[in-house]
This record gives sequence, structure tokens and C-alpha cells, in this order.
Amino acid sequence: MRQETIRRLFSLALLFTLIIIFGTTSKYFLTPNNIFTLLREAAVTGILAVGVTFVIITAGIDLSTGALVALIAMICARLLYSTTLSVPVILLIGAIIGILAGSLNGFLVAKLKLPDFIATLSTQGIFRGLTLVFAIREHGVISNKVIQNPAFIILGGHINGLYLATIAFIIIAVIGQFILRETRFGIYTYAVGANLKSANLSGINSDRVKIMVYTISGLCCAIGAFFLAAKMQSATPEMGIGLEFDVIAAVVVGGCSFSGGRGDVFGSVIGTLFMAVLTNGLYKYNFPAAYQIIIKGLVIVVMVIFDSMYQKFMEARTTKAKKLEDMYAQGNGPETGVAQ
Repeated sequence: MRQETIRRLFSLALLFTLIIIFGTTSKYFLTPNNIFTLLREAAVTGILAVGVTFVIITAGIDLSTGALVALIAMICARLLYSTTLSVPVILLIGAIIGILAGSLNGFLVAKLKLPDFIATLSTQGIFRGLTLVFAIREHGVISNKVIQNPAFIILGGHINGLYLATIAFIIIAVIGQFILRETRFGIYTYAVGANLKSANLSGINSDRVKIMVYTISGLCCAIGAFFLAAKMQSATPEMGIGLEFDVIAAVVVGGCSFSGGRGDVFGSVIGTLFMAVLTNGLYKYNFPAAYQIIIKGLVIVVMVIFDSMYQKFMEARTTKAKKLEDMYAQGNGPETGVAQ
């Protein structure tokens, strides 16, 4: 069985274990209403996780996602409040901002060679500051105006209980998985993360790949911002705080390695559902917010440690199998009686 298949089965086992625990201990957990709500809550995190999956596969990190979601949501709210622009135009503007912001992250990392942690932490602060700049004010005080445009808030609606955000999450995840597994760009993404030097020597433009993956992340942030703002029917400067934490946790639980070259969108979907089930279940048990953050942090630490140990185990197993294969090829296998 392939290494990534084993890792994915492990993530699925964790997800089903949580579902069984919460489902058997809370009569409200497996109700249709709660399941649809859970999927809705997972949608925005999942949409962002698709973009961050590309970034982490290249051995990068994006800490600016939550701040970028807040900025785009605030700009959309500001345009809805202050202009007569149609909703499609406003959504297009938001998407362009997401693409440009993601490209900025990619430029800082790929062209200016800034460490991805520092680059995206810096843009996180910039995006937060710009969110305050674009905030709607009345008499000099920030006013969280309710979004009343029906063409926009319909994005927060549902079809027979299944929210549009959930449908968008599924579609984006399928597209993301296809790009990673079935296109040349996907191959290049894995190559850059697995071995940057070898990728460059083989003719891959690693700078372009890095800029593209951050651009994809920025576009996913824009889409997530639309659905989050429509759901809340408002935009606040505090929107998205800590969201990057949930996104990274989902991607790591799903099997992406910070060292790059491993993982896929399908795994990140599993990780997203795991984090959504965990959060939903903790709410059902009335866990204080502080303990929820601690538990999520512990999940990330445990999964990173597990991945490191699992990777070493699989490498040792592969090395042993290669040695045995070489011995058989040389006629020194067990049946010859020659020392192993």
C-alpha cells in the first residue's frame, strides 16, 4: 500500500473516531440540522485550505489568509454601502484583490527570497491595517453596517438545507485535486516542494510555481470572504482572526508535510472536516474558547510529530527493502545461505 494512502486512511480513522465519540455522547450531534451547519462552518476553512494545500506542498506557509479574508470582506461591504456597483462587479473586484495579494506574497517569497513565514506574517499585518483603513465609519467611529443587498446575501443561503458555501467548497476541492494530480502545474508543484534544487536543474521555473501557488491561495481567500461576509451579513475588522490557524491545522491533519512534496486536496478536505467536527463537538460540550484553542494547538503538534516519525519509519522501510532487492539481484538472498 502506498505511503500517502496509509496516511490518508489514518486521517479518515481520526475523523470517524471523532464522529463516533460525539455521535454517541450527544443526541444533537448527528441531527440533519447540525450536520448541514457543520458542513457550512467547514466550508470557508475548507476553501482556504485548498489554496494553502498548494502552498504547503511547495514547502511554504501562508499566515496572511485570515487577514486577507477580512480585507476583501470589508472592501466588498464598503462598496456595497458606498457605491451603486452591481454585485458581480464587486465580486470581481474582490477576486482581483485576492489574486494581487496572493501574487504579492509569492513575489516576496520567490523573487525577494524572503522566508515565507516572515513574508506572510508581514502581509498579514498590512492586510489587517488596510482592513481598518477601508472600514465604514460614521462620525469617525467604525460602524459595522449590516449588508442588505439581497443579491449578495444570497451567497449565505442554501438549497434544501445544503448551503451554497458547502457546494462551492466541494467544487473548488474537486478542481484543486484535479490540478494537483492531473496537470503539469501540479507535477511542478510537487517537484518544487520535494527537492527545489532538482526541480530547478530539471528546467522547472520554481519562482513562477511559487508565485502561482500563493496566487491560488489569495483567490481562495477572496471566495471564502464572499461566503463569510454573506453569512454574517456584515464585515468587521476582527473578521478572520485565527482563521489561518484552523486552515493550517486542517491541511496538516490531512497529510500535508511542512517539508513539502506530500499531501493533496482530498487529504485537506478530510482534515477540514476533522477540525469542523472537533470544533462542533467541543461546542456541544460547552468547552471554553481558551481550551478549544489549546486543543487545536495540541492537534497540530501531535500531527507534526506523527508525520515526522512516520516519514522516518517509511524511509527506513524503503531503505531496507532496497537493500534486500539489491541482495537478491546479486544472488545473496536468504535462499543462497549467504549472510544477510
